Amino acid sequence: MKSSQQFGVRNLLSVVGLAIILFILAFVVIFIGMLLIILGTLRESFKKRREGEERVRGGAVIVVGPLPIVIGTDRESAKILMILAIALTVVAVLVFILLNWGGALQFTSRVPAR
Repeated sequence: MKSSQQFGVRNLLSVVGLAIILFILAFVVIFIGMLLIILGTLRESFKKRREGEERVRGGAVIVVGPLPIVIGTDRESAKILMILAIALTVVAVLVFILLNWGGALQFTSRVPAR
């Protein structure tokens, strides 16, 4: 009996160790991605400054529930962000519906028939 308990503890520790390694790896990948975004933005900024182009374009999307709010510095940026926000909203609603539908199917399959 003791050997099966040890196997369970070892198995649990190996799963926990794998989870910690994956968490650290995910954190490192996200950090590297953010660093690359910052460096790319600085590079473009310095390149445009050398070329004499001082115009800055950008925008932001704030998603409150299923509703996106788009803020842009010019029409083109806002238009691109609106398209992306609508696509993101449609995908999110579809995922919510599919997950809810799948959950309802699992729940109804467990209900005993009378």
